[in-house]
Amino acid sequence: MRDTIDIGIDLGTTNSAIALAEGDTVTVIKNNESQDTTPSAVWMPRAGEVRVGLKARGRVESDPENTASEFKLEMGLADVARKFVRAGVQLTPPQLSAEVLKSLRSDATRFLNDAPTAAVITVPAAFALNQNKATVEAATLAGFVPGSPLLQEPTAAAFAYGLQDTSDRAYWMVFDFGGGTFDAAVVNKRDGELRVLHHAGDPYLGGKLIDWALVERVLAPAAASEFGLSDFRRDNPRHARNFARLKAAAEEAKIALSGIESTSVLVELDTPGGDSETFDFTLSRGALDHVAEPYYVRAINLCREAMRENGLSADAIDKLLLVGGVTLSPGLRERLADPVAGIGIELETRLDPSTVVARGAALFASTIRHPAPLAAAPAAGEFAVELSYEPAVTTTTTTVAGRLRAGRDLDWTGYSVVLANPEGRPPFRTANIALNRVGAFATEVDVDERRTSRFTVELIDPAGAPQKVVPNTLSITHRTETFGGARLAHSLGIQLADKTFSPLLRKGAGVPTTETGRFRTSYTLLRRDDEAMIQIPVVQGERVRANRNRPVGMLTIKPVDLRMDLPVGTEVEVTFEVDASNLVTVVADVPLIGAQFEAEIDLGSVRTPSADVLTQQLAEAEDRYDVLRQSADLPDVDERLRRLEAEGTLPTVREQVRASATDAGAAATAEDRLRDFQAELDDIDDLAALPRRTRQLLDLLAEAGELVQQSGAVRDEQELTALREAAQQAIDDRDLKAMDAATERTEIFMARLYRRQPGWYEAVYWEVVRSPGMLPPTAESDRLVAEGRDAINRRDQRAVEHVVQQMIRMLPRDEREIIIGLTQ
Repeated sequence: MRDTIDIGIDLGTTNSAIALAEGDTVTVIKNNESQDTTPSAVWMPRAGEVRVGLKARGRVESDPENTASEFKLEMGLADVARKFVRAGVQLTPPQLSAEVLKSLRSDATRFLNDAPTAAVITVPAAFALNQNKATVEAATLAGFVPGSPLLQEPTAAAFAYGLQDTSDRAYWMVFDFGGGTFDAAVVNKRDGELRVLHHAGDPYLGGKLIDWALVERVLAPAAASEFGLSDFRRDNPRHARNFARLKAAAEEAKIALSGIESTSVLVELDTPGGDSETFDFTLSRGALDHVAEPYYVRAINLCREAMRENGLSADAIDKLLLVGGVTLSPGLRERLADPVAGIGIELETRLDPSTVVARGAALFASTIRHPAPLAAAPAAGEFAVELSYEPAVTTTTTTVAGRLRAGRDLDWTGYSVVLANPEGRPPFRTANIALNRVGAFATEVDVDERRTSRFTVELIDPAGAPQKVVPNTLSITHRTETFGGARLAHSLGIQLADKTFSPLLRKGAGVPTTETGRFRTSYTLLRRDDEAMIQIPVVQGERVRANRNRPVGMLTIKPVDLRMDLPVGTEVEVTFEVDASNLVTVVADVPLIGAQFEAEIDLGSVRTPSADVLTQQLAEAEDRYDVLRQSADLPDVDERLRRLEAEGTLPTVREQVRASATDAGAAATAEDRLRDFQAELDDIDDLAALPRRTRQLLDLLAEAGELVQQSGAVRDEQELTALREAAQQAIDDRDLKAMDAATERTEIFMARLYRRQPGWYEAVYWEVVRSPGMLPPTAESDRLVAEGRDAINRRDQRAVEHVVQQMIRMLPRDEREIIIGLTQ
């Protein structure tokens, strides 16, 4: 068995690839058709027969009822499955992905004469928790060991390019435009360490969208006109076969236009009379670029966002690393090189963008020790050794430690080990290393620069006789680059009761990592209630409004083992642990009772939105958009609206919503785009509200100034001056969050000033008493109401204040917070 994993797999939307790292050499393993990439398609012509790859891709348009492709976009959706009519089965996206992985694993088995049991599998940086979990599930179904490591695709690409680059320090940007997803990542190389600094991406922006845009905006209208096809829509089941053929033809034409200026699109289409007609259409590269333009613009804007959030300009980036089949487009490359319309960073194209991710994954895999099988007792006459070492190092000297085991109790005094590399340059051999009483040892070994050094482990008993030890080899590879660790591509947290987002882990945090959040129960949990639980939505994203972020699961806390009831407001500490593959585990603690119990994230709760719901959401978004277009007269608002138009957001959403009834991937794309679109409109709404909010803040400060003049206190004048300065800074920065904070601080300041005025507590008393349902209907409430009325009649202000303070403690939390803001 190999010491390190060495196998890397790019599990792509359109195509997948597998590579092997051995020493400083990376080999892309070819499939049965002698191709570097395998189409991510599955065909089941009959029960018990599964075809993957080129043969399956060829059946997508001719046999759509028994073929599945582009299912990567459906990973993580719990209710999705593709039907195979002839086989009489249906497979989930993880099961379909597992078939692709099995095919790649079979190719590796043929190449190695041995079936690999582990692999590093890449995922888009923009993938959510549920999508990553579905990928791990697919790997396990394919026969790889449970928990196969995941690696973000832009990081893998940077690893592959890093092997080619000899510079000591550099900034790169990975531009990964694949078949279904887009990732941008800023990468820093410094003194041999590769570190991803920042991500931006879109899990539903890929070549598939360009293909469908070609179909729906160019090819389908032309075909409908030529052959008189009525109701010729993608979501019409009668035309499913025709649209599958047009989609395949669009993809082929797009690929062809990477090398020529125009190409013929030839498709056999079924006509209403039951015959077929040949659709012959000439597609030019210019027409393709026109259709693809909004998608290019969105990808470029995401790159600019990644640079801006990291405080870097295009001048600071040395190379733009092109990854993914879409980057083969001459039109895209020309635009990227343009400093005005694109990014203006030198393009790096030395490696094949279709296989670079698999290459990088293999390199990363060569730095990870192969998962060890479950330890078994050594066979008679054998000894086992558990080794501890780094499989990849950047120094030529490193430490190897170990501990010997026998099938019986043994005092290891007098035993020794020797580590040797006879093929080293020069050959290397340690002296006899004495074991301590429990069989442990540690030593330094020399490794060859830029090579893999293979060591043997020799065990010698007290009499000087060699003994059989398992395992008896280890490998250490010297590299000039190391991986500085993965980072979270999204903030991760929960949705609170007021629908706001509370992030526990921030975007850009290094992983693995752990973070604890403290929350309070919103109702009483009774020990006798077997059904009692707390359910909290888990989301990923950066927006304040939780529903503008991506839902990834449900955090469920089941207090089944409690020793007592938990009253409302009980503190619960929830700890999120994220591993290097961005997979999450959760532990919950209740300090009140000193108990720790299981909390789990149900990543199977994310489901496909219905076409009806998406249609309704689209109508609402379009109405908001129209209102903003009609009312917007501010430069910032106009600029944001133009950006949405340049990215073709609405046309894309409309197309995906129309297709959502028959395509789960389109439904997921539509939901994601609508969520982003509504969030953009939120921001534009805020920008449009700037003048009004500015006037409100200035009016509030003016009112505060009048109150301060009445009070005449120097301390009040100083506080008002500080409030005015903070407010003016927020206004100058056009920062709505800062303006809201300044408004809140000013309101609290004014409340304190009002409180000093005679009759203030009396006014609060009557506000509470005359608000129906504010006080609970209890004898204590009745007593306080009576005491307060009596104190007012006696003009005893101190007694009124005392009653009001007691009343506040009895109010619901929301009301209490409002009143406290007025009285403190």
